[in-house]
Amino acid sequence: MPDPNPPAIPGPDVAGERWIDVDIGRQTATAMVGERALYTAYVTTGKDGWETPLGTFHIISRVADETMTSAAIGAEEYYVLDHVLYTQYFTTRGHALHLNYWRENYYFGRIRSSHGCVGMRLADAKFFWDFATFGTRVVVR
Repeated sequence: MPDPNPPAIPGPDVAGERWIDVDIGRQTATAMVGERALYTAYVTTGKDGWETPLGTFHIISRVADETMTSAAIGAEEYYVLDHVLYTQYFTTRGHALHLNYWRENYYFGRIRSSHGCVGMRLADAKFFWDFATFGTRVVVR
């Protein structure tokens, strides 16, 4: 079971690549330093028909406070979501790690409910924002 309290981010003196492992089956995201798991958070990933893509990606864009819309991804169900904090895009099609404030806590770690993004609770989204940067590897499996 993931620790509910994110740890301190390791300093630059700590050796090893910082990368993120997203496990669709377990509905978790793990901050990795080399082969060592630093922190694991429960997440909610893409629902049927909007699956989070599998593979190896890299953070290509970061937006601290994003507005997300259904039009941006071609979703039929209309939505406008303001203040989606700590958004880190890892595909050019709009897949990102970000705060998901519109889902109840019971979704995280249990229910795939997004349009392909990796949704997180606030403390977790902030942790991964501080942990990652442009170019950070994201493995979705």
